[in-house]
Amino acid sequence: MKLNKPIKIGVGLATAWMFVYPFLFFAVWLTMAFGMFFTTSSREPPSPQSVPFFIIPFLVIFPLHCLTIVLMLALIAFYLIHVIKNNTAAEAVRIILGVGIFFMPFIAMPIYFYLYIWRDTPPDWAIARAT
Repeated sequence: MKLNKPIKIGVGLATAWMFVYPFLFFAVWLTMAFGMFFTTSSREPPSPQSVPFFIIPFLVIFPLHCLTIVLMLALIAFYLIHVIKNNTAAEAVRIILGVGIFFMPFIAMPIYFYLYIWRDTPPDWAIARAT
């Protein structure tokens, strides 16, 4: 299954996002958690105009998180179809990366992308041997 260069770049950017996003999500989560713990509490009720600090990062990360989940599901479907249709790959590598794409996509997707999508010819150890 050969892909042209613009599609390879698009898939690569989406795959890179899947690798970077967990770190970004964790950083925003820590910001929200520390913002809740270290804000001063007063005995007076909050005014209607005041917005808690953790709401702003939440309003940014929630839609981004939903879009990332949809992107992840689309990438998992794309990669699994590519693994199944890739007859040039070694069987063991296909099985390991296919299972990895399902259970640990943020690790297996970049590896599969580099080996079989980005490179025009995979390395010798990753090519199926003729029997």
